[in-house]
Amino acid sequence: MAASGNTGASSTDGTSRTIIWGVPRTVSTALIKCLSFIEDIQVWFEPYTYCRVAQVHAEQLMGVDLPNEYEGNEEVYRRVADYLREQRLGNITKPENISYAFIGRQLEASTSRHVLVKDFGLTVNEEQRQFIPKGFKHIFLIRHPLRVFASTRKSIFNQLVASGLLTGEAAVEENFNLDRDYKYANDPTGAMIFKDLYDMWKYVQCELGQETVVFDSDDLLSNPSEMLPKICEAAGLPYDESLLKWDASSEVTKTWVVYADDIVDMFVHFYDIAIKSSEFLDPGRMPSRDEVWPDVIRCTETAMRYFEEMYENRVKI
Repeated sequence: MAASGNTGASSTDGTSRTIIWGVPRTVSTALIKCLSFIEDIQVWFEPYTYCRVAQVHAEQLMGVDLPNEYEGNEEVYRRVADYLREQRLGNITKPENISYAFIGRQLEASTSRHVLVKDFGLTVNEEQRQFIPKGFKHIFLIRHPLRVFASTRKSIFNQLVASGLLTGEAAVEENFNLDRDYKYANDPTGAMIFKDLYDMWKYVQCELGQETVVFDSDDLLSNPSEMLPKICEAAGLPYDESLLKWDASSEVTKTWVVYADDIVDMFVHFYDIAIKSSEFLDPGRMPSRDEVWPDVIRCTETAMRYFEEMYENRVKI
């Protein structure tokens, strides 16, 4: 069941536990930066994302199967953490931080008044859903696939080139292909990141039996004074008008729980604009099909059916 009206989710004791699931380029980093200024909140920044990154790189570049559980597999975790550090993919001082099982237990053990997690549906496959912490509400953040894929293609290409992880023809922008070169989604087709989010949305509804709340990030950008209070209500967070503008410095991001010490600063092609933000800005015009790459169009067309069903169930302005 999807929410379209009253999304009241506050607990009787004034605490909250919420995961915001999204797809890349949905303004989710700017959103959690904004919400980080709420008193007594603990923000977890993409804890499952790096579990996914670690498993993909371990399998494809090391030939190693990284288990979901850290305990009993400490040596392989140390090797993978060392490798990722050498490849400039994050200074992982605690190898257990790339374990799905460990992250789930840590989230359940948090004693903060408000716990807010930001992550992506693509980071958790069917087997790994058992490690989603119990007692959490689930919010879903969507955006039109044409915007998402156009921006994702640019960001992932620039970041992979900067990290030295693209070689050969893929390292030339016109040859880069989202279907082929984006390795982190669970679905190999152009639907990739949207199907993963859609599957998580259905899982929370059908398997966990919980209400789900969907927001479109363009609605937030177009009308933050109306949509931000609704997001706070859905998450069980206190809202104040002061949240509509925040400190432009990145200082608050240092309070986030992160899987690698330098990850926010390192992945500038994904996070730089968001961590320097101070308010929500108008989304601007939708890119036209004749100004995006062919793989963006293919991915958009395949993803639309997943987006459209979730869009129909969004909380409306």
